[in-house]
Amino acid sequence: MFVEYEFTILIEPCLVTTYTATTSVTEIRYNIGTLEKTDGFYVFDEDPVCNYPEIVTLTNLPPFVTHNEGSSDFTIPQTTDLSLLGEYTVSLKSEICVPDDYTKGNCTPFAVEYDFKVIMEPCLVSTYLATKEVGDISYNIGADGLVNIGLYEFTEDPVCQYPETVTFVDLPDWITHNEDTSDFTLPKNTDLSLIGSYPVTIRSEIEVPDDATSGTTTTMSA
Repeated sequence: MFVEYEFTILIEPCLVTTYTATTSVTEIRYNIGTLEKTDGFYVFDEDPVCNYPEIVTLTNLPPFVTHNEGSSDFTIPQTTDLSLLGEYTVSLKSEICVPDDYTKGNCTPFAVEYDFKVIMEPCLVSTYLATKEVGDISYNIGADGLVNIGLYEFTEDPVCQYPETVTFVDLPDWITHNEDTSDFTLPKNTDLSLIGSYPVTIRSEIEVPDDATSGTTTTMSA
């Protein structure tokens, strides 16, 4: 003689009570021209820990920033693009969906969202020097003209490629400054009254931004 019947074992979902950002990104700062930078580590945690898969979405992430989903952080590759200078506000959202019951037919979303900033700082110039200087330019009246003479060069350290403004004091009007090639042209001249010595002062300036947002600059010159 025996009695037999069935009963059911129900494995219910893990019950998440809270979902929070336990490590948050506040800002990622990068100085233009420096080496690649990885920063902005973030962590979201359930309480209790149920290990539901999380879906992270980003809004307004600049295209020059890479989201490393596997390591939960971000990378800015090395760049010298000065047009990227500024602040960028990014929204980060993480979401899990907790099943309502063992059937997994419906789930209740838990989400955390906050903003952080990507701040592209100016390239940090430490020195600005004349690395190629114009020597004496000598011309004999009546001779053929001189082309591409007096090459000059000014260099930042590190190289940030800020636009340079070159000015001259007492440059004679019969010699032409070639801005594109950083040198000079002296056309053929037969005017004997020009015989003599003409000291010329050359000056180059760059404007280095003080920070990403103020709009003020510091002048460096040579």
